[in-house]
Amino acid sequence: MLTALICLFGAVNMFSQDYFIYRPWLDKKPVTQTGRVTIHGEWFGQLQAPSTFPSYNDLTGPVDRWSYGFQNMIFLGDKTSFLAQLVTHDKGGVRTKFDWHFSFRYTPLENLIVILGHDSNHDSENHSRLNNKDFYLNRNYAGFGIPFMAGAVYIEPFTWFFHHTNQRGHLDYSGEKLKQEYGIRIGTWIEERVGLNFQLLTQSESYFSLGQSILAEIIIRIKLLDYLQLSFGAHTWKDMQDNRNGEKIKFYKFSWGIAVPF
Repeated sequence: MLTALICLFGAVNMFSQDYFIYRPWLDKKPVTQTGRVTIHGEWFGQLQAPSTFPSYNDLTGPVDRWSYGFQNMIFLGDKTSFLAQLVTHDKGGVRTKFDWHFSFRYTPLENLIVILGHDSNHDSENHSRLNNKDFYLNRNYAGFGIPFMAGAVYIEPFTWFFHHTNQRGHLDYSGEKLKQEYGIRIGTWIEERVGLNFQLLTQSESYFSLGQSILAEIIIRIKLLDYLQLSFGAHTWKDMQDNRNGEKIKFYKFSWGIAVPF
């Protein structure tokens, strides 16, 4: 039951991470029960305005204006799901970057989810450079979530630990490599028409510390038809501590778009 509630359908990207849209009525069809692969997911497109999020992997270039992509979920069994997400970035007529996310989620207990994930970001027309080397973001991690219900509200505190990543703590990629991310997801629907979805995430260079940067977003979904939703969002990503240059960098964006679930 809880696995079906943890459906991560998104229309925005912050470094490949999956985006949380709470959909409690999803009709999952596990491969182990049906003998065939059933893909749930959505196609999406959106305008980001205003936005200060830069286009390329090294956080240079013009700001992102458009994002297009898809997210697919396959329920392998009653307790195991696989998620794949692609987000492409556009500065206004020219593709700048595409981001991949893959993750497995396994529910050994009713209120415990084990998470294995991989993220990677790739430039389309530009070769990002970091420390005089070609650079693209690449991260692998393992962690867990603790989901529960409070009335009609779904709540999931979570954390994961990086066993490989080249992402560093501050937004200018200074500092040490990330060791942990942790945060919380909250979702609810009002009469199955208006969805409120919130995610807060802290990035840390050391285990269980306050962290170097923080990401937050709220996404509102309005269901027009079974196969069409409006999507509105506000997103921010900022340093919590000064970087090596004594600065705190901050990015933000507002998103306006549609999603076509299937």
